[in-house]
Order: sequence, then structure tokens, then C-alpha cells
Amino acid sequence: MAGLLAIGIGSFLVAFSGAASPGPVLTITLAESAKRGLKVGPLIVLGHAVLEVPVVIAVVMGLGGLLKGPITERVLGLGGGMVLFWLAWRTHRESTQPLETEQELDITDGWVDLPVKGVLTSLSNPYWFLWWATIGLAYLTIALERGWVGVAFFYVGHILADLAWYSFVSVLIASGRRFLGTKGYVWLLKGCALVLLLFGCYFMYMGMRGRA
Repeated sequence: MAGLLAIGIGSFLVAFSGAASPGPVLTITLAESAKRGLKVGPLIVLGHAVLEVPVVIAVVMGLGGLLKGPITERVLGLGGGMVLFWLAWRTHRESTQPLETEQELDITDGWVDLPVKGVLTSLSNPYWFLWWATIGLAYLTIALERGWVGVAFFYVGHILADLAWYSFVSVLIASGRRFLGTKGYVWLLKGCALVLLLFGCYFMYMGMRGRA
């Protein structure tokens, strides 16, 4: 059992360092948390977690090599860039809409599109695939020594790290919502839209070079 706990804790620590790094998922979490509050982080992670189930299975089955290579890099870079352009446009457009109060927010709002955005922002990042083809593959190889139970501990530790970080981000932004005011809200969303656009441009550029 101690070995399984070590796998889970190690997975948590490695994943937490990655989750805390700037990227499309963090950017969209910041933007959405300003509008929808505390639920954003967990729902973004829900989509991210569902997406990673088949990725883990594919890597375990020996398909991790398909995530690397020049053709894959081009497809991921160009495709991810286009997705981020769309998300940047959506975020910018939302910055022009009125800021809703807590009372006006629908409690059911976001339960579908936020997990979808978690999936899209994950898929849009070529480095997410590269992480699984390198670090993820190496760690899963160790976890597999304990069989599928080891893989399960790895996966749970990995997702808990994402959940802890993005929930913290949502709490931080949502708790400061009243201090943001309308102007602060607008500029936060515009800033997030710009960051998404820049990530999109970078991924498109790297995709065209074949080094995403």
C-alpha cells in the first residue's frame, strides 16, 4: 500500500507543478471564474479529467509514440491554434456583455460548456500531448509495475492536483469579484482573450515549423 501511496503522491506533485504553469486551461479558468464564480475550476477540471482517461489508456497500451513526430506536431499546433483563436474571440465578445450579479447567475449555467472548454483548452495545447508522451509515459511505466491499480493511483493523484490548483484559482478570482467592478471585469476578460490569442499564434507558428 505504501508503494501505491508513493505513486499517487508523486503523481500529485508532478502534475501540480504542470497545472500551475501558465497555459490555455489556466487562462480560460481565470476568465470564466470572473463571470461564474467558484464552480468554474472543478467543472473545467471535470472536462480535463474525462479527456485524460482515454489518453492514459492509450499511453499504457503503448500508443504514446503516436503523440510525437513531425506530422502530429503540425496537426496539433495548427489545430490547437485555431481552437484558441475561437476561444479568444468568444472571451473578447463576452467582455462586452454586462457583468451579472450573484443573484442573476443561473445555478445551472456552465455545467455543460465549462467541461467542454476544459476539453478544448487541453486539446489545443500541443505541449499537453508532449507531456503525456514523455513525462506521463515515464511515470505510467513505473505505475504499471503495480498493475492497473498503480495506474489508478497515478490518475487520481494527477487529477487531484489539477482540481486543487484550479479550484484555488476560481476561489481567488471569485472572492475578488466584488472588488473587480465592471471595468476590472472587462479588462480581465480582454487580457485573457489576448493571452489566448497569443498562445494561438505561438502554437500555429510552431505547428507550421513542425516543432509544436
